Amino acid sequence: MTSWSTFAAEAEDLAAAGRAIWAEHVLMYLATTRLDGSPRIHPVVPVLAEGTVCVAIPECSPKWRDLERDPRCGLHALPGQRDDEFVLRCRAASAAHLRAAVAEEADHVIHDEDHIFEFDIEQVDLGYWENVGQPGTYAVRHRWVPGTTTQLKP
Repeated sequence: MTSWSTFAAEAEDLAAAGRAIWAEHVLMYLATTRLDGSPRIHPVVPVLAEGTVCVAIPECSPKWRDLERDPRCGLHALPGQRDDEFVLRCRAASAAHLRAAVAEEADHVIHDEDHIFEFDIEQVDLGYWENVGQPGTYAVRHRWVPGTTTQLKP
């Protein structure tokens, strides 16, 4: 499993920039796959617990069923100050063993019946715009996969 702490150790600047965007809004969007294969988007409040990105999902939400059936997912932060985009491509796994750590780190109530998931990070993308509203505006994009960080060509 590739945790947030592994990502942050390999790509410190990218992790710091992404964490700042995540912290600015707290909320991220979780993309899952419905039973029929169509996408489903859910607002969630991820928590960094024991170096791992986690979410608590209520029993009544279809999100946890999506993740139990197909663990592939994405977490997308709301845009930052330069229309920054921060996206984690992940695989979710049930993480009941992290319930206490998630509850301790969360700014919201974690209920006993909530499903706790941790995310194995497969890819991280960070993008932002330089010279916005001026001639020569361009996108700067960075990608991390375990073992490598790349600045993508505009």
